[in-house]
Amino acid sequence: MEKEKVSCPKCGNSKNQARKGFTVAKSQRWFCNECKCKYTPNPKKWIFSDEERRLALRLLALGNTGRGIGKAMEMSKANAYRWAKEYAKKGL
Repeated sequence: MEKEKVSCPKCGNSKNQARKGFTVAKSQRWFCNECKCKYTPNPKKWIFSDEERRLALRLLALGNTGRGIGKAMEMSKANAYRWAKEYAKKGL
């Protein structure tokens, strides 16, 4: 298995790079042993489409729990509740 080729954005070094965990969005974090910089070369974005938001609100309106929605849609349960609150504020 070939190792990933990453280089530090600060010093540009591609040697002495170590994996250093994951971000909340499940992107690989890296650590440069040369300049001690922690970085994520390909960060994932936590942006949900309008369709996903509508689906979460629909599921919530049908009586599903936030936890159930979060598990089913692979997101935080707080998202469904926050979107419902925003929806109610707009008066739609």
